[in-house]
Amino acid sequence: MTAPGSARPADRARPRRPGSVVGGVLLMLARTLSGGFVIATVIGRWDEFTATIVINGDRLAPVDPDAAAAVLGWLLGGYGLVLVLYLGLTALVFTGHNWARVLAESFAAVSILLSFADYALNGARITLRTSLVSVTLDILILLALSSTAARHYARAARAARSAARLSR
Repeated sequence: MTAPGSARPADRARPRRPGSVVGGVLLMLARTLSGGFVIATVIGRWDEFTATIVINGDRLAPVDPDAAAAVLGWLLGGYGLVLVLYLGLTALVFTGHNWARVLAESFAAVSILLSFADYALNGARITLRTSLVSVTLDILILLALSSTAARHYARAARAARSAARLSR
């Protein structure tokens, strides 16, 4: 047992996780959960969603329902894989990896820009049923992870990991 004030140097060098990082990670988890909810909704209303698949201007379900189901299955599988990777990115942001923080910010920015482009080019409305939740979460993630405290934490965590490696 160590006496108070006599912590190992690596423990003293480990930075304290700021609230902006914790908040950003919680928002990233909420984004992942909302994506899981989308997948569950699509699976729950499978026939309704397969009927909406259009390829070359024609609805695919009346012509080939198996192909429509395969297309939807591949899309959901790909989205599920993206969510799992995003969950891993969330863990890396939580542990203080700066590249993961920057990648999460980039993902949020691209998602916001795609929603804006869809609105500007196709007239897609941003409502609760479409992309309002994801745009809101992305804006908040971008704000939380781009804070000065989050940036300093990620850099200090990298320095602490480097110091720990050198002391071995």
